[in-house]
Amino acid sequence: MSFRMAECYAALGMILLVVFGWFQISDLPTDARMFPAALLLIIGVLSAALLVRGIIGKAAHFYNQEAKNWRFAISSKRMLIGFAMLALYFLILPYLGFFTTSFILIISMARGAGYNKPIPLFFSAVGFCLFVYTIFVALFERPLPEEFFITLLSTSF
Repeated sequence: MSFRMAECYAALGMILLVVFGWFQISDLPTDARMFPAALLLIIGVLSAALLVRGIIGKAAHFYNQEAKNWRFAISSKRMLIGFAMLALYFLILPYLGFFTTSFILIISMARGAGYNKPIPLFFSAVGFCLFVYTIFVALFERPLPEEFFITLLSTSF
């Protein structure tokens, strides 16, 4: 696959994820939807620019001989698994909640990339969840999808 085709495929994949993400956040309240919508808009615009560059432009640093040996990913299998994990993340997010799903995604993506040290993975995932909780829930009071376990425990008692 040529570099230009890889750019086009990557851009189209990101645009599809943006569209899918847009449908996922459409049911959120307006205040909660603001930040994800802004991120999706930025990602969509940059992906469209990447698609245009892939169609009509060429990356200057790929004119030399190294371009013939260029590969999009070191492991296409891992890349496809990563995209599948992201799609699964968006599918189960409304059911498990943001923090649980994000915790699982961070650990799964790192393990899929070959990082097998469980303690740093655990603390990275917990740190991310605490950071997001501090910023969005505590500081800005933006509601995130409710956690499955909290809903289960609150309805069972």
